[in-house]
Amino acid sequence: MPARAIRIRRVVFALTFVTAAISWQPSWGKEPALQRWPNGTPTPSLALRDPDGREWKLQDLRGKVIVLNFWASWCAPCVDEIPLLNELAGDSSLAGKVAVLGVNFKESASTIQRFSHEHQFGYPILLDKSGDAFKKWTSGVLPTTVLIDRNGRARWRTVGELERTDSSLKGAIEKLLNEQGQRRPK
Repeated sequence: MPARAIRIRRVVFALTFVTAAISWQPSWGKEPALQRWPNGTPTPSLALRDPDGREWKLQDLRGKVIVLNFWASWCAPCVDEIPLLNELAGDSSLAGKVAVLGVNFKESASTIQRFSHEHQFGYPILLDKSGDAFKKWTSGVLPTTVLIDRNGRARWRTVGELERTDSSLKGAIEKLLNEQGQRRPK
């Protein structure tokens, strides 16, 4: 086989490898849209630790609507939506009924603690050190926010930055809170 053909094959192989390697990395979304959780897709389990080592499990939060936000400190849209998530977490009308959880994508506890000094969180931050939760819960885009009903079923998902002017997230939370036949929060 001519040397030129071998070089071309090597370049094609290298480009294919690089493309595959890049494709599993998260990107950040630009246009959020509240969407129903994909039909037929079961709700993944979630058990992660916070930077202090406390374990958080979704099953322990049954009876509450969960706002599960996947983010990273290097993701500008993720950082931009922290104030809105803080508002939700601190809303006294939702106290005891809604829990906001931030799931950090593959950063260390020390990185999160340093980041927390600049950006105050009014909700728990969980560490997804391996990225496995991110893979199970998202379509590979940061930020992604998932709404989980009081029975622990994923119901809605927003891919991309949450906007203060978009009332669909709060509307969906209210609908989940008003559904009949649900266990009441503790």
